[in-house]
Amino acid sequence: MLVHLNGAILPADQARVSPFDRGFLFGDGIYEGLRCGVVGGRRRVIGLSRHVRRMGSGLATAGIAFDPATLGPATEALLDANGLREAFIYWQVTRGAPDLSTHAPRSRVPPPGLRPTVFGYCAPLPALAGLAEPALKSCATRPDRRWELGHVKSISLLGNVMEAIDAAERGADEAILVRDHARRRLVTEGTYTNVVIATARSAPAGHLPPPFDRYEVATPSLASAPLLAGVTREILLEVEPNLTEGAIDAADLDRAAEIILVGTTTMVTSVSRLDGRPIGDGRPGPVAGHLFRRLMDAIRTGADEPACDTPARRGTSSARVG
Repeated sequence: MLVHLNGAILPADQARVSPFDRGFLFGDGIYEGLRCGVVGGRRRVIGLSRHVRRMGSGLATAGIAFDPATLGPATEALLDANGLREAFIYWQVTRGAPDLSTHAPRSRVPPPGLRPTVFGYCAPLPALAGLAEPALKSCATRPDRRWELGHVKSISLLGNVMEAIDAAERGADEAILVRDHARRRLVTEGTYTNVVIATARSAPAGHLPPPFDRYEVATPSLASAPLLAGVTREILLEVEPNLTEGAIDAADLDRAAEIILVGTTTMVTSVSRLDGRPIGDGRPGPVAGHLFRRLMDAIRTGADEPACDTPARRGTSSARVG
C-alpha cells in the first residue's frame, strides 16, 4: 500500500510520524472518509465538495490552519499511485508536532505556527455498479456518552470505539447511540453512520408517493442532539423531499417498521435485528430500497455534488497538502 504523508507518496512501512505529534498525544486533529467509484465510465469521488466543506468547518472550529480544498488533487494522486478506481479514501490532518527545543511536548495550548501533519491512505471497495440493493446489519442500542461537539469529525474516536466494541460483544455489527438530552432519550447516530427510521402511518396518505404513503420517514435533526452531518444523509435529504428531520425518541425505535443506516461506505443499509429482536422480515424493506435507489440515481446523475457549492474556508490558511 502506498500512502500520502505531508506531500509525499511512499510505501506505508516507510511512513514516519513524530511520536510527539499532537494527533498521537491528544487526538488533536480532524479526519474525513471519502468514497470513489466508476460513474459513467470514469472514476469520481462521491460528494467531494461536501466532504471538503465539512472538513473545512471542522478545521475552522479546531483552529487548525489547513486548506482542505487541496484534498481533491491529492486524492487523485493517491488513487493513481495505488491503481484504484473503486476505493475508500481516508484523510487525517493533525495540528502537528512542536519543536521540542523550545516547547514542551504535552502542553495543552499549542505553540503558534505548527505545521499540520497530513496523512492519507486508500483501500479497495466493491464496485458501485455491483451494488444492487441495501446491505443488512444487526445493531445494538448503546448510551451516547461522547462530547457535545458531535458535528466535528474529530480523530478522537474513543467513545465511538468503546460503543462499537460493546455492540460487537453483544453480537451486533453496529451500535445505535441514544443520548439523554433536554430531558428526553434521543437517538443520535451510529458509531460511523447516520440513522433513518420508517414508522407505519395510522392511515395511508394517498397524496404521497409510495412508500411514503404508508410510512413516515425521518432522521435525527442536527438541532435535536450532538451528531455528525453525514454526507450521505445530506444527499438523501436533498434528493428525497419526503425524508424529514426531527428529534427521534429512543422509544420510536421500538415501533419502527424499518431502521436504516446511511454513510459513505455503508451507503443505505437495513437493520435486520436490534438488540436481538428482528426488524421486519429480515430483508431490506421498501423504504430502504427506495432510499438506496435515490442515492444511486443521485450518484449516477451527479446530484451528489450540489449545483453551486463553495467549500467553507473560514479559519483556514492557504497551506497546501504537505
